[in-house]
Amino acid sequence: MAHGKLPPSFTAKPGVHRATTPEMGGPLLVTPAGTTTVATDALHAHLDRLETLGNDLAREGRALRALRAETPWSAAPGAPAAARRSDAELDAAHRSVESARHLSARLVHALRAAITHYDDAETAALARADRWAAVLGAESGPILRALLPSIALLGGMAFLASKLPDPGGARASAVRQFFLHHPGLITGPAFVENVRLFSQSLDETTSSFLGVPAPLAFALGAAGVTGVRTSARGLLAVGPLVGLFREAPVKVERMSTAQIIHPPVGAAARLDRVPEGDQVRIEKYEAPGEPIRFVVYVGPTETFSPAAGHEPWDLTSNVGGVGGLDVGSFRATELAMHDAGIGAGDQVQFVGFSQGGLIATMLAGSGQWNAAGLETFGAPAGNIGLPEGLSGMAVRNTDDFIPLLAGPQLDHHLLQVERRAFAEGTPLPSYHAAPAHQRDAYMATATAVDEATSSAVREQNAALNSFTADYAARPGSTVTAMTYHGERIPQTATPLDLREVTMQAPATSSPR
Repeated sequence: MAHGKLPPSFTAKPGVHRATTPEMGGPLLVTPAGTTTVATDALHAHLDRLETLGNDLAREGRALRALRAETPWSAAPGAPAAARRSDAELDAAHRSVESARHLSARLVHALRAAITHYDDAETAALARADRWAAVLGAESGPILRALLPSIALLGGMAFLASKLPDPGGARASAVRQFFLHHPGLITGPAFVENVRLFSQSLDETTSSFLGVPAPLAFALGAAGVTGVRTSARGLLAVGPLVGLFREAPVKVERMSTAQIIHPPVGAAARLDRVPEGDQVRIEKYEAPGEPIRFVVYVGPTETFSPAAGHEPWDLTSNVGGVGGLDVGSFRATELAMHDAGIGAGDQVQFVGFSQGGLIATMLAGSGQWNAAGLETFGAPAGNIGLPEGLSGMAVRNTDDFIPLLAGPQLDHHLLQVERRAFAEGTPLPSYHAAPAHQRDAYMATATAVDEATSSAVREQNAALNSFTADYAARPGSTVTAMTYHGERIPQTATPLDLREVTMQAPATSSPR
């Protein structure tokens, strides 16, 4: 899951800003926790204002009614004409306020209905596309079985070609340059939609390929027996037979410890603290008389090699994490947490980018830690369940295909915030083949999150901010930042354990 700091060749020169900016993208799309209805941040803000206006008008109406009841001037014997006019004006004002209140209520109802109808239409269109993709997947099994010898031959030829000498990395460079010059091939809503349909139909395709009749393939997919998670586990079961996707024990080393002054404020500031190279950063917040709080920042993928080496933040952990398995980057993060002194009862806020977001979601949803908040950027974590009432948000760029590799978003206990990183007509940068998944693209989206006006986004952002600000602002408080580097310990390779995720860290750690 591509990440990162921009390469030196892309570093902006003074006065020349070449990175992704908020202006390049589209509006924020917000799905409040507990719902599946998507609307723009601006529409939610309009709803907030209309509801606030309705509440204000109701309060003013009650005040006018109370005033009219307390001072019936016109009923007094010999009341002058001015008193009668005052009562009439109060009555007219009350009727006007009530009329305005009813109008604002109708507007709220109409706007909610418009949002719902639009969302229903979008949902119906997606459902139709999903059904056709499922049918195609269920019918493709016999074709794939017939083509299996040819696919195996092509795969073998590609494997042998990869072993041929490549002086100076010419072949790899040619492939890389091709995608750099054509970033639109894998960036944009069309490609993302194809990835979504592929992930949706993967369960029917897999079942059909194995000879399962189409009706049963549909039933297995609907029941969740097959799908992206099952396919990922199958890949990890077969991969070690050819030397790929082999798990190993991990160790972590604390690389630095430092006192810091200011906690992060806002989504962009939190994303900026997500590490790379040293893959985990943990901040420890202490205030006199209060329990300790922690923030765990988990970094993105460091290597995409399917052959596991020393780096736990690799493709093996990506695939295994999507499969819900006990992977190296997950275990290394837990080891860092143990070294930092985090106990099962300590409140922890998790923040992660790309694979780091996947690991952060796994930790928050594991039930083994006292998760007080979660914020992810570009995480392929839609198939992971989360506890209700968790503060935070999952941020995704809609022209980034990486989050959809885990399948559709199934859990709705967390605020979902989406945005297109590059609006239609915006030239795509060519510093990376998947620019919508890069750190600068998500930094632009995080900036848009910080500028959001809807209460749904602002409340969650404020909750994440206050988790650290409440402690850091107290007299005598201290904030300690620790960074960690994790590595795999090479051993005789064994297939990945396909049981449920094991939360116990192995005894192979060497923290200091």
